[in-house]
Amino acid sequence: MNKDINGFTELFIENAVIHGESTINGDSKRGNKASDKLYKIFIVMKEDRELAEEMLDILLCHTEPNVIIWACGIALDIEYKSIKVENMLKKLAHNNELGILSFNAEMILKVREGQGLSD
Repeated sequence: MNKDINGFTELFIENAVIHGESTINGDSKRGNKASDKLYKIFIVMKEDRELAEEMLDILLCHTEPNVIIWACGIALDIEYKSIKVENMLKKLAHNNELGILSFNAEMILKVREGQGLSD
């Protein structure tokens, strides 16, 4: 993958939107493909902190909830703007209009707090 910030950001947004729609619609095959692409982008972001921070500054301001949820998860993983990100996830986790996506935000927080899925 080429480290073009605009291309990576657009690809991230596209796949986070697809993943969110697929999660809501129950299309796991399509959602899993999008998730795989997001993880590949995440690997590149982990290897290039400057790229990651620039992308996250854009992604965390997006209007699509699943873009924000994915971006928050990555930001927490690389310890970037953790307090701001946790607050964003709390707000999304309590937004009943988001359906299953609010549960995803809640699970990221629980994993972060060491409460994982087994609790």
